[in-house]
Amino acid sequence: MKHILIGIFLMLLQIGHSQQVTNGFSMPESITSNGERFFVSSQGQDFMTKDGDGFISEISSDGKILNHKFLPSKGILNAPKGMTIVNNILFVADLDRVVGYNIKNRKTVFELVIDEAKLLNDICESENGFIAVTETVSGNIYKINIDKKSFEIIGNIPTANGVAYNQKTKQLLVCSNGENYGDGSVYLKTENSEFKELPNISNGFFDGIEWVDNEHIIISDWITFPVNGYGKLWVYDLKNQQSEFNITEESIADIYYDNTTSKIYMPQMFHNKVLISDWEQLSKNQNEINNLYNYGVIDAFIGGLYRGTLPIKDLKLKGDFGLGAPNMLNGELTMLNGRAYQTKATGETIELENNHLTSFASVTFFKADTTFVQNSSADKSAVLNTIEKMLPSKNKMYAIKISGNFDHIKTRAFPPVENEPFPKLANILDQQQFFDYENADGTLIGFFLPSYLNGINAGGFHFHYLSNDKKQGGHILEFNGKDLKIEIANLKTFEMETPNDNDFQNFEFIKTENESLRKVEQGKH
Repeated sequence: MKHILIGIFLMLLQIGHSQQVTNGFSMPESITSNGERFFVSSQGQDFMTKDGDGFISEISSDGKILNHKFLPSKGILNAPKGMTIVNNILFVADLDRVVGYNIKNRKTVFELVIDEAKLLNDICESENGFIAVTETVSGNIYKINIDKKSFEIIGNIPTANGVAYNQKTKQLLVCSNGENYGDGSVYLKTENSEFKELPNISNGFFDGIEWVDNEHIIISDWITFPVNGYGKLWVYDLKNQQSEFNITEESIADIYYDNTTSKIYMPQMFHNKVLISDWEQLSKNQNEINNLYNYGVIDAFIGGLYRGTLPIKDLKLKGDFGLGAPNMLNGELTMLNGRAYQTKATGETIELENNHLTSFASVTFFKADTTFVQNSSADKSAVLNTIEKMLPSKNKMYAIKISGNFDHIKTRAFPPVENEPFPKLANILDQQQFFDYENADGTLIGFFLPSYLNGINAGGFHFHYLSNDKKQGGHILEFNGKDLKIEIANLKTFEMETPNDNDFQNFEFIKTENESLRKVEQGKH
């Protein structure tokens, strides 16, 4: 599957290696084209206010501004967002109305006000004579009859944003921001079905969505809101229900994909830029994928610092895969595909809200470098020995995913702590709760870290478990299985952040005398 997706990327994006950048827009939100002419919508100073300062620019295929304020030639636009071109008519979503302009003579030829709308967002051509538009505040998806200037609601997805229609397959795609601005999803509707969420893609703050061909789509993802320096661009394989991503710059809004040139046009909303790139160029700047982000210090955690200080929402900016501890020790924290889960001492596993806090966590954006299958039946020791032999060096960091059917898995979780002073973790081992799962389908999420990180993190292997149905989990103690898929990602950089609360600032770390280090520091024999 990995090779199939990589092949798709190369097929999609083979031209050029440079990213073009065009400045001079005002909160650009959307880019569209009829294959010959390219247009960019600018919202002006505010994306929700009827202030009349929005406009549409025409650019060349390589991003040069041809006409800074091509539209409107008469009248006003307030905060134009999504656009689509149908028979030389440029339809624009502008807060509570859809406006159409003839791109040959720049005249206004269509206007439809939807009184109940507050934030019409993206728009696309649907079947003959119709367009579809999303409304983010209500979550409504509207189908508009162009000739009759009438509309109907064909679905509702909270915080609906990007929309795209496939004329050949009659499928409609919608992506969302998420009610907590980072837990959005991607949905697909066929002619005879309601919208269904697509599996195997992380939650995100999704914005633009485009068809590449009948089986593949690309989606822009802010990850969360507000932004924090970068986002993601996803490629999703509908047939195999698999996804891959590359890191992009932040606040990439409603993208446009040019099937002829394989270029991706990306409005960078908060930087007033338009970026034109290809997948190969994006792949050159993927440091975040190879980075291990460590929040907190494990010596402090096991010493009793269980109070959470980092929101899960912020943790998602640093990775979509990892493990850690929920607030007040209460169970085990596991992150997979951008979603965070808590396995409690009762055995219950739930998805965590973005405002939940963690006191210690290690995450990365997981992208495997090595994949193989453990064919023979093996227990934990045998599997980890096999993995260890494949690692190029024990002094490097690795993220590891093990998935499949497990004959048996044993996990544990701690109950929450309540009364201060909080006990050290070693003093409450008798409170652990153990869980045994048989014939379990799921994934082990973990790391192999070098011994020199001991104290900051835990050297060696460390895994948490999450079942496919997301109802079982915990810290791994034992497992055995057959035909297990093992994926290994080489991590090249390490980022550490420590809490700013008084508990951490005043925590007394145990001093260990290291005679060799002392001699070096003091210059003594």
